[in-house]
Amino acid sequence: MRPFEEAVAAELRGLLRTHPPVRAVRLTVREMMVARLEQGPLGAREVCDAVEGAVRAACRLAREMDVRDEVVEVVCRSALEVVRGHGGESARWLREARGTAYAVLDEVARERTGELTWLHIARDLTVW
Repeated sequence: MRPFEEAVAAELRGLLRTHPPVRAVRLTVREMMVARLEQGPLGAREVCDAVEGAVRAACRLAREMDVRDEVVEVVCRSALEVVRGHGGESARWLREARGTAYAVLDEVARERTGELTWLHIARDLTVW
């Protein structure tokens, strides 16, 4: 597990224990993504790594804490919104970041046989 993934998982784990509104999850993910993207020179790899960490953290928490699929979708969309809205260099890699989120969701959904909702989320990300 990578440090950013662990940080996102820890933050969301604490937050989700309080049964927050969806908006709180969205803001938390956005804040963490912005902080990560502001840490240094950005390339497609750094942007994709941040998105991958956020999505993997959400998927892991869905398994560990049995959170709603809506949380996974909110985390994915929030991470991609930051890439798109951050401006500058990171927005150039939105397509790659979207592909990374799709790949992680697809991989995890296949591990969880019958997890059709996550496959649906992944497909929705490609047209978003």
